[in-house]
Amino acid sequence: MSTDSELLPEETDDAERPRRRRGRGFVWLAAALATLAVLCAGAAVTVWGWPQGPKEETPTAPAATATVERTTLLREERLDGTLGYAVGGSFFSRSDGVLTWLPEEGTERSAGQRVWEVDGRPVILLRGDTPAYRTLEPGSKGPDVRQFEQALAELGYGGFTVDDEYTWLTAEAVKRWQRDTDGMEVTGTVGPDQIWYTSGPVRVTGHEAAVGENVAPATPLLTTASTRRVVRVDLKVGDRDLLNEGDEVTVEMPGGGTVTGEVESVADVAKVEEDEAGTGGEGTPTVEVLVALDEDGEGAEDFLDRAPVKIRARGDSREDVLAAPVGALIALSGGGYGMSVVGGDGTVRDVPVETGWFSDGLVEVTGDGIDAGTEVVVPE
Repeated sequence: MSTDSELLPEETDDAERPRRRRGRGFVWLAAALATLAVLCAGAAVTVWGWPQGPKEETPTAPAATATVERTTLLREERLDGTLGYAVGGSFFSRSDGVLTWLPEEGTERSAGQRVWEVDGRPVILLRGDTPAYRTLEPGSKGPDVRQFEQALAELGYGGFTVDDEYTWLTAEAVKRWQRDTDGMEVTGTVGPDQIWYTSGPVRVTGHEAAVGENVAPATPLLTTASTRRVVRVDLKVGDRDLLNEGDEVTVEMPGGGTVTGEVESVADVAKVEEDEAGTGGEGTPTVEVLVALDEDGEGAEDFLDRAPVKIRARGDSREDVLAAPVGALIALSGGGYGMSVVGGDGTVRDVPVETGWFSDGLVEVTGDGIDAGTEVVVPE
């Protein structure tokens, strides 16, 4: 028994010794993990930095802004107009017979060209302002002789003096002209049934007789217009001061281009047409305005006969007003208009404004805090 009791403590020591070694191993592992955690945290701080709180936002002005300016506004009106040609007139037969030829509508006729035929005999267009009214032959004298000789010379026939006397030299030139013109009888004389005078080239706008019809003197044959391109504007009498002879205007053409025009004439007599509703009542009194086009300007190639166009005309002016781009206006929730004003610190606030004239992309404005130099937002 005593032997067994002496041996028991040693057995106990041997049994506990491995447990103490395992406990120290756990302590070393925990210490190593703690060290690794510290190292990882240090690396995170090095790479990403310490966590920061929310940044304070600093107000910045919008990119699209404009400045209110003090200026003079010119009122610009956009008026309805119609493209066309300057007024010409009607051509009438000067002889009896059967109408054997007419030029097509829309074609242009100039000096030296035929304008119609009766019984196969052509009538030739010449430049002049006085109608032919008698037969010209050697011995004829007067201003109508001078006009004919001038027209004949412009066609390239010479050998005579352009004056008030029809001589045998004139007759010889006439014969050459008649030989060169198909269908003309060579006589050396010229009658009013062989020629028709106009001040320049004409454009055929309509037929008043048909080929094959019997015609007599004074029978209407053709309607014509000048080849000069114009815009017709039926201007309300109340807007009469917007356009005056010699004024320069801008014409917006059908193709989108613009052409410069000059007011050629403003009618002195107003006309009144029936209202568009067709109720028989009278419409608005208007005066006709003719605007001559710059045919060499950009957009002139977009000319379409009878096409609608817009005329930009400048009227009265308004001086020393505050103006901003029209695009800066905003609709306020309570009604009316306002503008978004940019403050010195970059903040933006909506300010109510009163609007006045609109002109050339600008609008007249007044309001609290609105002055020359005020910066406003122009939304894109």
